Amino acid sequence: MKLFLSALAAFTATSVVEGCTNILVTPEASTSNEAMIAYNADSASLYGSLYHYPRTGGGSRDLYDWDSGAFLGSIPEAEKTHNVVGNCNEVGLCIGETTFGGLEELCETFPGSKVDYGSLIWVTLQRASNAREAIKVMDNLMQTYGYASEGESFSITDSREVWINEVIGKGTYEKGSVWVAKKIPAGYVSSHANQARITTFEWDDESKAIYAHDVMSFAQKIGLIKEGNGVEKGAFSFSDTYDPVTFEGARFCEGRVWSFFSSVMGEEFEKEYVDYASGFNLTNRMPLWVKPAEKISLSDVFSHMRNHFEGSELAFDGDVGAGGFGAPYRWRPLTWEYGDDTYVNERAIGTQQTGWNFVASVRPSMPTPMQAVIWFGADDSATTVRVPFYASATELPLSFVGKGPQDGVVPPMMIFDLNSAFYVTNLVSNWAYSRWSDIYPVVLEKIVEYEASFISQLHEVDQKVLGLINNGQQEEALNLMNAFAQKLGNGFTQQWFGFFGELFVRFRDGYDITPNSEDPECGCTVGGIGYNDATYGRIAEETGDQYKEPSGDDALKERQFNPKNKLKVRGV
Repeated sequence: MKLFLSALAAFTATSVVEGCTNILVTPEASTSNEAMIAYNADSASLYGSLYHYPRTGGGSRDLYDWDSGAFLGSIPEAEKTHNVVGNCNEVGLCIGETTFGGLEELCETFPGSKVDYGSLIWVTLQRASNAREAIKVMDNLMQTYGYASEGESFSITDSREVWINEVIGKGTYEKGSVWVAKKIPAGYVSSHANQARITTFEWDDESKAIYAHDVMSFAQKIGLIKEGNGVEKGAFSFSDTYDPVTFEGARFCEGRVWSFFSSVMGEEFEKEYVDYASGFNLTNRMPLWVKPAEKISLSDVFSHMRNHFEGSELAFDGDVGAGGFGAPYRWRPLTWEYGDDTYVNERAIGTQQTGWNFVASVRPSMPTPMQAVIWFGADDSATTVRVPFYASATELPLSFVGKGPQDGVVPPMMIFDLNSAFYVTNLVSNWAYSRWSDIYPVVLEKIVEYEASFISQLHEVDQKVLGLINNGQQEEALNLMNAFAQKLGNGFTQQWFGFFGELFVRFRDGYDITPNSEDPECGCTVGGIGYNDATYGRIAEETGDQYKEPSGDDALKERQFNPKNKLKVRGV
C-alpha cells in the first residue's frame, strides 16, 4: 500500500515510515517446487477484503486510485480477461507490491495519468498469462495511459519464474515511467519492503533483466546522474539514482529484509549486515537475493511473515515500550520526539496496521486451473490464519470477499460486523496485543493448527479436483473449488469468533482462568499471572518506597509517607 512520505529536499529520497513487505521464493528454493510470493498490505485505512474480478471483456474500464478512491479515467477493456482472486489469476500469475516512494519530484503525477499502482496490479492480472508478459503489459499500460503513483517494487511470479520489477514515474517531466525488472535466480529467495533494491543490472541479457529503454537516459536528461553514479551503463544503479537509501529507508524498510534473510542464512549474515539494517552504515548494502541454507516450505513462509526481529539485535520485546507483557508492537507514529531528540520505533514484518496479507503458491505440477492458490488472511500476518482459495474460484465466501477504493467503492471500515473475517480476526489480534506473552502463545498454537489442517484439506481436495479435470469434467471441478472456498472461508470466520470467546473467557480481568471440573465454585482454576520480572523491577526503581512493604514493626513505625516525594522519576 501507499506510504506516508515526508520530503527531505529536492533531489533527495522521500522518508518512508509505513508500508508493506514482500517475500519471494523461487520453485527451486522451496521444498515442494512451488513458486511463492508473500505480501503484507500494511495500512491502517485498508479494510481486509479478498478482491474478485470475474472474466469479462470488451467495452471500457474505469480506473480509481487504490489509496484515495479518486476517479482517474477510463481505458478500453481487453477483449477477454482472466478470472482474478485476490492477487492471483486463474492461469497461475500472481503479483504483490511494496511502495518505495522515491525522489520527491518524481512522485508528482504527470497531468492526465490514469494508471495507479493498484490498477497496474489488477488490470495486468486480468490480461497477462505469465511473469514476462505481465512486465510487458505493465509497461504498455504506463507508457500509454500514464503512471499515477509513486515508486513501486512489484513481485511477479508464474509457475516457473519469479521477478522483481521496480518502477517510478517521471513526475511532471513526461508521461509514463522508468523501470527495471530482474529475475530471481533458481534456488534463491528475495524480499523487498518499501526501499528500492535493484542497483546494477544486466543490459544485454533479457533472461536476467528487462528494463525501460530510457531508464538511464531519463536520469541524465533531468540531471540525476552525477560523477561516480552511473556514468557508464555497467555502473548505473536504479536504486541509488531514483531512491537513495536513507537512515529511515534502511532501518524501517531494509531492516525487514535483513530479518528474513538472517532467518534463512544464519548468524553470520545477520552480523555482517546489522550495521546497514540499523541505518548506521548505508554503504554496506545487502544482496538483492540470497540462497537459503535449507529449502523453504509453505509453512516456513507463513512463519517468516510473523517476524518481529525476535532474538536479533533489533528485537524490541524487552524494553519499557513492550509493556508488562513483552509486546513486539509500538503504536504509531514510527518516529517521536523527547526533548531535542528524535527517536524511532522499530518496524517489523508483523505489524498491527496490516489490512490483509497473503502467501501465493504457484504449483507447476498441477493443471493450469489448479496452479495458483492464494492463502489469504485479514489483519496482522502474525495473528491471523491464512485460508487457501483457488485462483480459479468464481464464488467466494461472503465473510472474505469485497470491493475497495480501486473499484470506486468505500469499504465498510466503520461498521463492526461479526460476519466479517476482517473484524473477527481483529478481535483476536487486539486481545492478544493487550497481554502478548500470555495470550499470543495460545493464538500461535491455534494458527499453526489451523494452517496445518488447511494444508491437509487442500491436498485432499486437490486429488478430487485433479480427477475431475483429468476426466474432462471442468464444470464439476470448478464447482468443487467453489464449494471448498465457501466451506473453509465462512467456516473459519465462525470458528475464529468462537476462539475469541474462549480467549476472552480464559484471560479476562488479568487472570488465566482454566477449566477445572472438580472445583465446586466455578468449575475453574483462577490463576494470577501478573507482570514479567523486568516490569516489576522498573516499578520498584521508579517509585522508590511507594509500593514497598515494610518488614517488621520497627520499620513500619519509622517509615514516613510523604505524598510530595512519593515518586522518584528518572532524569528529574
